[in-house]
Order: sequence, then C-alpha cells, then structure tokens
Amino acid sequence: MRINFFWNTWLSEYRRLWYTSAAIALFLLVFMWYWRFAGAEGVIDWIKLQEQKVIETSVHTFQLGPFNLSIPADSYVILEYFHGSDITPNTGASNVFVLGLVFGIALLLTAVTTMQRYWYFAGMALYTILIVSLRMEVLGLFGVYTRLPAGIAIALFIAVSFYFNRIRPDVSVYVRLLIFLIMSGGLGLIIGFFSSVDYPFFHLSLTGYAAGMVISILFIILVAHEIIAGFIFVVGQSKTHSLRHFFIIVTIYLANIIIACLYELGSIQWKFLYVDLYLLLTCSAVLGVWGMRQREDKYAHIFSAAPMGVVAFLGMAAICFATIGQLLGNANDPALKVIRDGIIFSHTGYGIIFLVYIFSNFILLLARNLPVYKVLYNPTRMPYFTFRFAGMIAMLGFVFYSNWRDYIYHGLSGFYNTTGDLYALLGNDLYAESFYEQGAQQGFLNNRSNYALATMKAARMDFEPSHQRYEYANDLRPTLFSLTNAGNLFVWENQLPGAIEAYRRGYSRMPGAVLQNNLGFAFTKSHALDSALVFLNAAREDKQTRTTAEINFFALAALESVPLKTDSILDLFDASATPVLANALALSTMQHQEFKKTVDPLANKKLDLYSATLLNNYAVKYATTLDTAFLSNAYSIASDSLNGDFSEVLKSSIAFGYYHRGNISRALQILAELVYVTQDYKGKYNYIMGLWALEQGNPELASSYFTFADTYDYKEARFYNAIALSEAGRIEEAAQAWDSVAVHQQGELQIIALQMKKILSMPVSAAASLNDGEKYQFCRYRISLRDSSTLNLLLNNFSDANYKAQTILDASKRYYDAGLTFPAIRYFNRIAGLQLTDKGLYEEIRHFELLMLASRRDLPALTRQINNGVTFDTNRSLYKELYTALIAEASNDTTLARKHFEILATYNPYLEEAIIASADFFRTHDKNRLRAYSILAEAIQINSNSIKLLKAYVAEATRVGFDQYAYDAGQRQAILESGLY
Repeated sequence: MRINFFWNTWLSEYRRLWYTSAAIALFLLVFMWYWRFAGAEGVIDWIKLQEQKVIETSVHTFQLGPFNLSIPADSYVILEYFHGSDITPNTGASNVFVLGLVFGIALLLTAVTTMQRYWYFAGMALYTILIVSLRMEVLGLFGVYTRLPAGIAIALFIAVSFYFNRIRPDVSVYVRLLIFLIMSGGLGLIIGFFSSVDYPFFHLSLTGYAAGMVISILFIILVAHEIIAGFIFVVGQSKTHSLRHFFIIVTIYLANIIIACLYELGSIQWKFLYVDLYLLLTCSAVLGVWGMRQREDKYAHIFSAAPMGVVAFLGMAAICFATIGQLLGNANDPALKVIRDGIIFSHTGYGIIFLVYIFSNFILLLARNLPVYKVLYNPTRMPYFTFRFAGMIAMLGFVFYSNWRDYIYHGLSGFYNTTGDLYALLGNDLYAESFYEQGAQQGFLNNRSNYALATMKAARMDFEPSHQRYEYANDLRPTLFSLTNAGNLFVWENQLPGAIEAYRRGYSRMPGAVLQNNLGFAFTKSHALDSALVFLNAAREDKQTRTTAEINFFALAALESVPLKTDSILDLFDASATPVLANALALSTMQHQEFKKTVDPLANKKLDLYSATLLNNYAVKYATTLDTAFLSNAYSIASDSLNGDFSEVLKSSIAFGYYHRGNISRALQILAELVYVTQDYKGKYNYIMGLWALEQGNPELASSYFTFADTYDYKEARFYNAIALSEAGRIEEAAQAWDSVAVHQQGELQIIALQMKKILSMPVSAAASLNDGEKYQFCRYRISLRDSSTLNLLLNNFSDANYKAQTILDASKRYYDAGLTFPAIRYFNRIAGLQLTDKGLYEEIRHFELLMLASRRDLPALTRQINNGVTFDTNRSLYKELYTALIAEASNDTTLARKHFEILATYNPYLEEAIIASADFFRTHDKNRLRAYSILAEAIQINSNSIKLLKAYVAEATRVGFDQYAYDAGQRQAILESGLY
C-alpha cells in the first residue's frame, strides 16, 4: 500500500494538493483522449448536400377523340451525399488549452516557491520568460498595446511568490496554489472583459503555442523510459526468473516501439497493428508519478518529492495533455507530427539506453530475482546522468536522421495554422488564407493547411487549385473529410468518372460508410444500378449513413424504374425520416402503387428541402382525392413568406388538387399567377393549362396556351396545339400545324401527324373507303353541324359498334354545346341498340344522358337514371353537386340547394349547365340583384367561347339594364354561331 499509494502517508494539506492536481491532470488527459478519438471532427463537420431530380408522372389521362392525353406533374426525388465542411476553429479546445496552461503554470509556480537559493531565482526567471512569451500586449488590455499590463501581472506574481518563499515560508502549499489560481482567474476576468480584441483567449492559445510545445516535448522526454521502469517493478514482484521475464517483456515492447518508429520514419509501410503513440505517452505519464517519487534523491536538493516533485510533474503533465488535446481538437497535424515523432523517438532512444543502463547496473540483481525497482535509480556502474545524456543523443539521432529542420518547419506550420484560425474567426479571410499558405509551405504536405486552402478555393469555384490542394492534403496524412471532398469536387464539375475514381482511391486508403454512400450516390447519377445498390446497401449498415443511404436507394429505384414494392421496403427502412418518405412517395406515384404508410405532410409550417419535397410528392400522389381543407392548408403554407424558396413548385402541384376537386377556376388562377411570376416554367404552366382547357372542351383557349408553351419550346406543345386547332375546327391552321409536327418530330408523333394531314386534306368522297378509326376521325374533324347528310351516310358504313357510338355521341355533344337540344337528342337516341364493348364509352354515354336530362329539368327521369347504378368518380364530382342541387331546389330545400350552388357558381366555368343553373337559383333566392349577373360575367371571362353562357349572359345583362354589354355579347354569340355552319 505504501508503494502503490504513497500519498496516503502525506500530510492532509499535501493530500489535498495531490488530489486537486491529479484530478485536473486526469481531466486534461481525458480531454486529450476525447479529441484523439474525435479526430478532425473538432473543426470539420459532415454536411449533407442534396440534389433534386425531377420525375415526371401522370396525374391522370383523358380521351379526346382519337387521342389519349396525359396530364403531367412533377414529383421530386432527393439524392444526398456527404461533404466535409469548411474549417471552424475549435474555440472550446483552445480555451481548455489556455486553462490547462494556466493551471500547469500555477502548479509549477507553487513548486518554485518552495525552492531554495538560486533555484528559486532560476525558476522565477523561467516563469518570467514564459509569461513574456504569451505576448499579452496583443490583447490591448484597457486599450494599451504595450507590455505594461504583462509587466504588472509578472510583478504581482513575483511579489506574491517572493512573499511565500522568503517572508512567509510557513504558508501551506495548498493555500499558495489556491492564491495563484485566484490571481490567474482574476487576470482571466480582466482579459475577458477589458481586452480590446475579439476572442482574447484564442489569442492566448496562439501566443501560448510555443510554450506548450516546448513543455510538452520536455515532459515527453522526461517520461520516455517509464514503461521499461514499470516492467522492472512488475518482474520484481516475482521471486523466480526475473531476468528471463524482463527480457521477454522488454523485447516484445522494444520490437513494437522500433517497428512503430520505422513506420513514423517512413522506412516501412507494413499492414501492421502499430502501437498507439498517445497510449505510450499516457502509460509513461501515469507511471511517471511513481517514477518521480523513486527519483527523489536526484532532485532532492531542489525540492522534495512529497509533494512538490510530484506537483511539478503534474504541472508539466497538465500542460502537455492540454497542448496535445488542443492540437488534436483543431486537427493541427503538422504540430502533431512534432509531438508524435517526439513520443516515438524519445521512447525508442531512451528505451534502448535505459535497457543498457539496467543491464549495466542491475543484471546480476535481476538474475538473483532481487527487487531491483527499489534501487533502480541508485546505479553502481553507469550513472543516471549518463543514461539521460546518452538517451538524448539517441533520440536526437532519429531527429537528425529525419532531417531536424523538418520539425522546425512543422512546428512553424502548426503556428501558422493556428494564426490562420484566429483570422478566420475574426472574419478576415484574406489574412487567414495567407497564413494557411505559409502553413502549407512550412509543413510539407500537411493536411490541415491544404484542406483549409482547398475549401476556400472551392468556395470561389476555383476548382483546379482546389484539386491540387486536396491532393496535397491526402498525400501523407489524409482524413475521411479530405478524401471525400476530393471526390465531391468532381461531382460539382459534373465529372462523374473522376468522382468515382477519387472515391474509390479514398475508400482503399480509409474505408468508411461515408465514402460508401458517396460512391452509391455517384453510381446512381451514372446509372450504374448494380454498383450503386452494392455501396448503398453497405452504407445502410452504419448508423451515421443509414438514412442517407435509404434516401438514395429510393431515389435510385425511382430514377431507374426499379420494380419494387414500396411499402415492403419501407418496413425495413427508417420510415420516420421525412426525405425517405418523400422519395418513397415519388416511387409509388411513378409505379402507380398503393401507399399505405401514414404521412402528415402538413406537420411542418416552416419548410425545408425535405418537408417541401414530401408535401409536393404527397400533393401529386393524391391529387385526385385531396379534400378542400388539405388544399387550403397546403396553399397557406406554400404562400408563407418563410417558404418562398418552395412556393412556386408547391403551388403548381396544389393546383392539380383544386382541379380534381372540380374547382377549375381556382386551379387556372393559381397557374396563371405562376406564369406571371415565374422565370423558368412559363412553358410548363401554359402547357398544363392547355391540356386542362382541352379536357374542359375549350380548344380555342387551349390553342393559345399551347402557342405560348411552344414559344418556350416546352415538350410536345406543337403537337398538342395541332390537336387543339383540329378540335376547334380551324382546318387550314390545323393542317399547317400538323405539317410542322411531321417535319420536326420523329417516330410515333410523326406518324400521327401524317395521318391527321391525310384526314384533314382528303375529299369527302373518299371518306367512305376509310377504316372505322379513320372514319371516326374524319367525322370528328371534317364534318360540320350543317353537313348532317354526309354524317348520316358515313354512320351507315361503320362496322365497329364502339366507333359508331362514339361518332354519334360526339355529334350529339356538338349539337348540345351549340344550344341545339333537339338535334342532340335525336342523334343521341341512335345509340340505343348498339352492342358496346367499351365500358368507358358506355359510362360516358350514361353521364351525357344525365346532363341532357338536367338541362331540360327532367328531374324525375334524372333521379331514376342516377338510382340505376350510375357512379360518380372524382372527375365527375361537380356533376353530382349539380344534380343534387337541382333536385334539392325542386324539393324546395333551398338551404341544401344554396350550399351546392355556392360551389357550382364559381368552381368550373366550363360546366355551363352548373353556371346557368346557379345564376337561375340566385336570381330568385338572393337579395343581391346582381348576383346572377356576376356569376355569368365571371364565367364568361374564362369560357368566352361558350354559346350557352353567352345566351344566358345576354338575357341577364338585358334584365339588369346593361344593354351595351348585352349587345356586345350578342355580337360575340352571333359570330360563334356562324362558325358552326
């Protein structure tokens, strides 16, 4: 117990001093090891960078004559990869270093106050030099940039130390330490509050760099032999074979040390588990506490080991651990190169010489199994001084072999890196870069300087020198951050083969999940499906990269159309991650799969890329079923100024929801506003509005939209404009448009264009020779309402009942839209008796019959037909509203009727029956005498080519006294009616 816990025999005040000093030294040791394992993460963080890819999906399709048209919408998938951030100096580690330095100095100063005669003055001289080296004048205390504040501080500390040493030597050493710490704390407060510079303690970490490095190297040398001394203690506990045991242990130890030394020298590059150099230092430092006590007679003339020798040792240890922890925390690898080589060279040199010292003095005692550790520092042949001197020579031999100038340069490089960090904190990037440049010049191929320069140059899009700096950073001491960023540069330059090669090189040198994910990301962008899956699956095994790898997996599946069951995959993945859900929604939408996972896309009111993508993909996925409350909330979020970056895209997707709720006016209003404000998507929005106008039966308006879209060369706008012109009956313009399509398009579109040119240009007499499909097109696009004889002739030549029924239905609709109800009914009745096989056509016929019954107000027949198995899908929900409103009105349930007519009055100006019925209802049941007029006027603004609406508007305008408006609308009506014949 006395040997192992020698402090138990000390006086109580000495034990308090020991426990305090040991606790803080232990804290700083833990601090050093924390940053040893954290690596470069003290100054660099992983940033997740995202790329968005657009996946065009179809919201729904509709049949328009012979054309099956699809309305597109954009889902988005997120690709994500890791990138090392810019360097952010570790102010926390630097502040701990300053505290450790202050505490270590206080311990050393406490020890100095117990020295006698000239040793005291020598100690105070070294203390003065140490404080002067801190250059406190750079702090500008009280606005003074001279050495006066430092001089005052030195004078106060010297005066107090002199008081303890000469005047009151009886003062407890524990009290002395507390007083010095209180004085240091007071000085720290003054510095913190009255310094004229920002980050004053970081300034001190810079000016204390040299002192910390010097004391650390001295401490490393001091304890370099302690492990072998510990072996002597271990074998001394045995009563047999001490020499043999010692020889085996020390041989294994020195073999590992020498191999590690050769590795640090670059002489070998074996794939070998080398000894951890910081573990060597830690073991030596811990054993050194007992070593200092054993060597007491070597320095007893200066001060005693109990407690001042141990206290001084702990002071140096505290400074050493704080210095190394700060260097590790700031990833200052050139300075760490000096420390690491100092550890291995001193342990190798001093270890070998100490072995000679033991064999020279104590080999016979070992052979006799005597406890040599008791007399280890009482040599009989080779003096202890000789061991120290020879050990220094051996250590310097390694230093000179490695070119001693390099260690000076690396030390300077570490200083310049810290200086660059200071200016980076101060926001002076120009000065920071210049010091990093000097650091890179002094420290050959050091990672820290070159990484900082590489990120600075990459931020300016100066890629060529950035590539070079990353090469320098990765040459000798790469980090996972620098290896990863070297590949990311190629991604930013869109050089995917270069990125893959860089990632592969990095992975071969330092395997890690981050590089696996980035390789999977790069292979995904390169469409290398198999390789991407291999690396993404491997990246999923690591907690840090799992979610990102799963994001990329779903993105890959969506981009490459991989047939997967989305819900089944989500059961294995992190389904709580927003971007994973967003990509899964896009995949399920593209592959038309049911999505069973519960999603709340409205949970975040302030959107980021993840939540915005989720909301967009959800809106597209469920565009046909979203309710009004959801659409209102989603639009409110998209309109929030906080979400301005995502507003345009989200609103365009929300517009689909309004469209499929039957609120066509709102959908068109949203896209019209986006056309006005957008810079990049004018073609896209006009294209969608054109398709909507076609579906709603307004080809004239659709043509104007497609003309705008074609101006921006958007997709097949020219092709769809040709369809719109054909539907509008503008035969000459349509023929020219189809000719343009035939010239500019290839493949299927060209074949369709040539077919349509044939239909639009052939004589009527040749129509009888066409097949049923061609006859149907001819009847739809070439036969006007006045040419019923030709239509009847061709109807008799159809052999396919479906084509014949579709032709009859088209003719009936055209008469009906022109306000010619009786011809419409006459043609419609000819469908009866035809054997139809097209279920969609049959449903269309039934719903058109309901519409005609509603327009004639034959409500009993309408009710019977509805109850006869008619179903209403989401696209026909507004028709159901109309029939419900009419029936409620006929039943005198005006409350229910009003509820439905409020919707019908504004939702769809192309559903003329709903607009007219709403105007009729509010004319009778609303106190505002202009309500009916307003409903019709607003509908006319959008659907200006409707003869039915114009007729109703003329009558209503005349009723309320707007005769000029009525006259103008009548003229417009006459022009449209003349174009029908």
